Amino acid sequence: MTGSEPFMLNPIEREFEKYRGGPTEDPKVRVHVSLAPNGRMILNRKAYEMIGKPPAVYLYFSRTTDTIAVEPVQSPRLAESLPVLQEKKTSVRVNAAPFCRHFNIRVRATSRFIRPEVRNGRLLLKLSETVVTTTAMKGRKRSK
Repeated sequence: MTGSEPFMLNPIEREFEKYRGGPTEDPKVRVHVSLAPNGRMILNRKAYEMIGKPPAVYLYFSRTTDTIAVEPVQSPRLAESLPVLQEKKTSVRVNAAPFCRHFNIRVRATSRFIRPEVRNGRLLLKLSETVVTTTAMKGRKRSK
C-alpha cells in the first residue's frame, strides 16, 4: 500500500455487528441495571448500594444524550418520587412504566445497560449502550 488508496472497510465490518456487552462478571462485583418492555427497571445489589440504598428515586431523561438519570431520594412520599421495591434477595425494582410512557422510551426486550455509572450521586443509564438479555416469546413456540 502506498497510502494513496481510498480507505475501504474490512468486509467483516460491513456484514457483522460487534457485540459490545463484554464478558459475564462475578455477580458480587458487577453493576447490573436492566429495563424491561413493561417499564420495570431492575437494579442489582451493587447498583443499589452505589446510590445509597434509597427508599425512592426521581427519574430524569436527557433527550440529547438518550440517557436516564436515577436520583436517590430519602422518602417515597415526595412528589414525583418512585418507590424502590424489593424484587429478590439480590435486586430491587422501580416501576418506571409511567416515566417510560411519558418520554416514549421503548425497549423490545429486556435490555441490560452496558456501562451504568454513578456521577454526582446519580446513576446514569445510556439507552444507546444496552444489550438484549431476553427475547419476547409471545407468538412463538419453543422448540423441544
